[in-house]
Amino acid sequence: MLLVVGPIGSGKTTTLYALLNQLDAQRKNVIMIEDSVGYHLTNLTQVSVQPAQGLGFAEALRATLRRDPDVILVGEIRDEETARIAFKAVLTGHLVQATLHTNNTLSCLQRLGNLGVE
Repeated sequence: MLLVVGPIGSGKTTTLYALLNQLDAQRKNVIMIEDSVGYHLTNLTQVSVQPAQGLGFAEALRATLRRDPDVILVGEIRDEETARIAFKAVLTGHLVQATLHTNNTLSCLQRLGNLGVE
């Protein structure tokens, strides 16, 4: 699990995109789940969540795991269910990269605890 943390507007998503450029996406099954696709990238699957249609981060992440991804990028871990599924994916051998809105590393750990991550 690679978490990119920081306050809103600090460049977390930009950092994830930069990390994507370092992956050999032609050899890996890379799936990115985000609010809306900010940059269209080739050689990977980008999924936009649509909560009004019942496709939130948790649902998209659950569906992504059925596609046997090598790398999963989650635009933001916002709730307990998404956190639980993301960490379960890590425990089953997937590389998960995600953002979390916090001000620093300590508050990241507190936030994860509040989301039920032990």
